[in-house]
Amino acid sequence: MPSEQQFARLLTEGVHRIRLRTFKTTQIVQEELGRALGRNGGSAVEYWRKGHRPPKLSDIEMLAKEFVSQGRVEREWLVQFLQSANYPTPTELCDKLFPVTLPLETHPGFNRNAGAGLLDPHPAPTDEAGSFIVGPPITHPRYFFGRDSELKYLFSLWKRFPFQHAAVVGRRRSGKTSFLHYLRQITATAPAQLRPGQRADWLPLAASYRWVFVDFQDARMRNQEKLLRHLLVSLDLPLPSAICDLHTFMDVVNQHVRTPTIILMDELEAALTSPELDREFWWSLCSLGSHHLNSQFGFVLTSQAPPAQLACEHPPASTFLNLFGHALTLGALMEAAARELIASAPRPFEPEAVKWILAQSGCWPALLQMLCHTRLRALEENRNGEGWKDDGLSRIASYRYLLEAG
Repeated sequence: MPSEQQFARLLTEGVHRIRLRTFKTTQIVQEELGRALGRNGGSAVEYWRKGHRPPKLSDIEMLAKEFVSQGRVEREWLVQFLQSANYPTPTELCDKLFPVTLPLETHPGFNRNAGAGLLDPHPAPTDEAGSFIVGPPITHPRYFFGRDSELKYLFSLWKRFPFQHAAVVGRRRSGKTSFLHYLRQITATAPAQLRPGQRADWLPLAASYRWVFVDFQDARMRNQEKLLRHLLVSLDLPLPSAICDLHTFMDVVNQHVRTPTIILMDELEAALTSPELDREFWWSLCSLGSHHLNSQFGFVLTSQAPPAQLACEHPPASTFLNLFGHALTLGALMEAAARELIASAPRPFEPEAVKWILAQSGCWPALLQMLCHTRLRALEENRNGEGWKDDGLSRIASYRYLLEAG
């Protein structure tokens, strides 16, 4: 029989999965789960996290539904959770929460190498729709290819104190946002959810690191108070009951942060135009990156211009921008990585098509995704001939500037 400690561990993990996906504190997640269970507050969930199993099956079922809908847990994880809670029919409940309506060969768990009719016990994640992602950034490490030298360089900055800071510079559609998502997730992603041979051991004691993603294209992140609250929530730190100003934020961080923390700041140019993010704000961030707790804060920013240029153009932020002595420029992928991306297609491309895609894309990931998606769609629709090439060239026409950039 599963132990109460195992149930407590899995329940806590489920709560934290929701917290990470919804950018809420543990307390808020527990309170919302409590309300979903018909209780006033999160005391019941807190009590169960100490190893006390819920007495009612309906409570376990409701927790399972919330973990699937909000925490996006995998079926295998949910089975373990239900078994640890002594739920009598875990398979039946999982069948309801994870309905399979696809043919076997298109099921996410189908593994052609495992033999006819066999499902891989560790199916690929299904966060992304389709084999090639066109438009949105890549948000799951399994679908990210290449950039090994850049990753090695950056992770080396955070293996010892004091942490150093880096800028990731690149033109529009060069993959900067996808790169940040990969940084924050690769060391915490289960091996079963990665490609065979995909490296994840970039950091020692990786579980102790905290990662915060800030998208400055989101207008809320250019409001100082909302940004500061977002940082506290993402770090699972106490939120002030009154207004959250810089003084309160710095006090909370100084009192509670004791673990390595990396702040990923996407599209920094947007932040530099905000009047609310003033000189005092940037000075405070500079302090975190320079002196706080033996400099356990690391910053990564993305921008289209290098930090030195931004510092000249935006003097109020110059002190903060001067921290970024490391700047990496995202260019095209190495050909080996580009070929690996192409080879991930569920239907193999003929060698001539692979050669054409490599040449026309210049190995830029965004162009590779577009051309591969175009070729795959033509194959799935049984369209013969060279028409797919014209479609592909039309799709990438607006992004030819990447090829001109070399």
